[in-house]
This record gives sequence, structure tokens and C-alpha cells, in this order.
Amino acid sequence: MTTGEAAQAVEFDADAVERWFVQRGVPQAIFHYNAAEDVLTRMVPYLTAVFLLGALAGFGDKFTGRGQFGVALAAFGILMALAVASNRLRGRRNFELPDNLGRIEIALFLLGAPFVAVLFGDLPWQPVWLLLLNLVMLGLGYVATTYGAVPMLRWGVREVGVQVRGVLNVLSRLLPLLLLFATFLFLNAEVWQVAHGLTWQFYIIVIAMVLVPAVLFLALRSPDEITNLHSFSSWAEIDEICHATDAPLWKRADLPKEKPQLVPLDEGERRNLALLMLAAQLVQTLLVALGIGLFFVAFGLFTVREETLLQWTEISAANFDPLARLTLFGAEVVITPELFAVSGFIAAISALQFAVSLNSDATYRKQFYASLEREIREVLAVRARYLYPMVQKVLTTGAT
Repeated sequence: MTTGEAAQAVEFDADAVERWFVQRGVPQAIFHYNAAEDVLTRMVPYLTAVFLLGALAGFGDKFTGRGQFGVALAAFGILMALAVASNRLRGRRNFELPDNLGRIEIALFLLGAPFVAVLFGDLPWQPVWLLLLNLVMLGLGYVATTYGAVPMLRWGVREVGVQVRGVLNVLSRLLPLLLLFATFLFLNAEVWQVAHGLTWQFYIIVIAMVLVPAVLFLALRSPDEITNLHSFSSWAEIDEICHATDAPLWKRADLPKEKPQLVPLDEGERRNLALLMLAAQLVQTLLVALGIGLFFVAFGLFTVREETLLQWTEISAANFDPLARLTLFGAEVVITPELFAVSGFIAAISALQFAVSLNSDATYRKQFYASLEREIREVLAVRARYLYPMVQKVLTTGAT
């Protein structure tokens, strides 16, 4: 079979394959992946939602009652008028979502809410604050879309179902010691005093100081075997792997006999695949932490009574203001911010300990990475099939 015949035999819907890459959380595998065509266009629904929510953030307490409702409608009307004007300038229908984002659309997104704040706001710094907030939202959305964060997390949740047995094996060995340590910490008066004295800003910083090392540990210990996985003995092996997936590829009528010539992975693709591997572990870690946190919330309802809490935190009875009071089995229990704060703190420490255990448990690593490597090889095999016509075109051009 000639090179041209081989290329013709592997024709497929490239757009469908690229959507498959996005759904699998690896958009960087798209050929000539770039911001204007592949990232910003997929951000349109997100940017539209943030843009319209800017109408609610553009004014403060200057108006009340019906006046506030009227200002909200006016703000929505102004933003919609600006969007319509942008569409007309681009030659689109009035309320059509943009199919291509340029400088006009980005400027409109950034300046819409600040413009409303200039008209209706009650604080001089409010437009500047909204502009900075929009810049942050644009940056976060851009990074999340560039690496397919949402589909990546969906994949991570599905992977938890596949790996649930391995997670339970790790927990069965880790949980007794973890609960013993956490219970001792939970029933310690000093922890409740610290939780009571923290502002919410300081509390977020403390939790981040515990969780960030857990994330960094998982990231640094992520296997660097992606390049080794990007190797196939024949096109028959690639074809077999591809058609075991749900990728929209057509089967070749004939297969080239030579060893596959693969396009090397660039830095963005390697980073995307590493994040995909990290996502599965992060989802597992966060679910374990959430479960432990909820357990201690329930545990605290029965063990930390109002009298005990007042004694530990040194709050006077007159100043004690719980979130709620409940009656369980004839006894009164209280739900307090300190209960959630302490439970969250223990959950964060548990997440760190679980992250360390994930990478130190040899049995779990073997089971987890065997499944994960299979998923990565599927992506790499589909990528090889997807890029095959382009490789043949380059080789043919070079030969001529």
C-alpha cells in the first residue's frame, strides 16, 4: 500500500476526535491547539454567565427595595445592549453567542460590570475591584479550559469507581490509626480555642497550608513514565487499542507494516497528561477528607455539648450564639461554627496523611497505576491515529 493509500484509509472526522480529547480531559492533544480557536471559544458559556452576573455586582447598598430591583433590571439591560452592539459590530445576530472571541468581546467582558458600577455603585473603588475580579475570573477560566479541568475532574470521579477497591484497601490499613489520632485531636480543648479565635481569612490560610503540601506531594510523585508509555510496536497494536475505546475512529482496511513514526509529545501535552493522572488521586483524597470531615461533624454533635464548648472556648453563656439548636433523643445539641472549623481542620490533616499513604502503599500504587497507564495509552493511541494523516502528509511533502 502506498503512503497516499494509507493516509486515505485512515480518514475520520477530526472534529469528533478533538471533542473526544476534550471529553477525556486532554485538550492539549488537539493538533495546533491554540488560545483563539480552541480555548476562548469553549469559554463562551462561562464568560457569558460571569458577564451577566456582573450586573448584580455592579451596585451596592445605594438602592433598596423596588429601587434595587429596578437598578438590577437596568444593569441587565445595559449589559445586554452592550452585547447586542458587539454582535452587530461583528455581523452576528443580536443575541447570538459569539463563535469567535476577539479583543472586542474580551474588553466587553472585563469592562461591563465596572461600567455598571460607575453608573450605579456607591463606592469609588468598586469599578477597580470588579475589573480586577474579572481579570482573575478570566485567568482562572482560561487555565481551566486550556487543560480541560472540568472533564478531567469528571474522569477522576469515574476513576474513583474503578479504583474503589484499592482505596478501601488503603483505608482499611490507614483508618484505625488515622481515626485514633484525629479523635484525640478533636477532643482537645486547645484545638477548639484555636478554631474559635481564627477569622475566616486566617482559617482559609491555615487549611491551605495543610492542603497545598498534599497537592504538591501528589504532583511531585506523579509518575514520569508518560514518555515511556508513548511507544507502540506496530500500527496493529495502536488499532487494537483505539477500537477498544469509544473514540470516533474508523478501522483501516489495511495496516502499514512499518513501525509507527509518532509525533513527539510537546510540553503542553505532557503537562496535560500529568494533570490527568493527578486529578484521579486528588478526587480520591478529597472524597476521603470529606467523609472524615462529615463523620466528625456528626461525632461532635453527640460528644461536644454546650457546657463543654463554653468551657473549652471560654465563651460566656450570654454571648453564645450557635448556628442552630436541635433535640436528638430527648437531649439538646448545638451546631456551631467551631464544630465545622475543627472538623474541617481534621479533614485537611487526614487528606495530607492519605496523600502520603497513596504514594507509599506499594499494593495500591501497582493497582492504581496499572489502570491509569491503560487510560493514558488509550489517549496516546488515539492521538497517533488522529495525527497519522498529518505525519504522512509531512513525509510525502519531504519526499517530493
